Amino acid sequence: MSALMQARIFYGNMVYTGTVTNLSEDGMFIDTSLHFPVDSVFDTVVLQNGHTVIIPVRVKRTVASFSQDIEAEGIGVEVVTPPQNYLEFVGKCKSGFTADHS
Repeated sequence: MSALMQARIFYGNMVYTGTVTNLSEDGMFIDTSLHFPVDSVFDTVVLQNGHTVIIPVRVKRTVASFSQDIEAEGIGVEVVTPPQNYLEFVGKCKSGFTADHS
């Protein structure tokens, strides 16, 4: 389902930014110009309704924007052991709940 949330990606000892543009119970797409190796595992932090949620993810695919035909670039990730508050948030989004865009 479509979403629009700011994300912080904690990879190695660095912090990167991205935007979650699509999410489900078991995965999400993070729009970012950075590319991480497939099967990399790291934590992503999103802000939802004023609360931060730490989500462990594994990179499943990367999308590079080498032409004008591709509208987004970023990473498709699998959520590893989804936290309960993340699952509740996804459920609320499916019910028509609007995500906090701050």
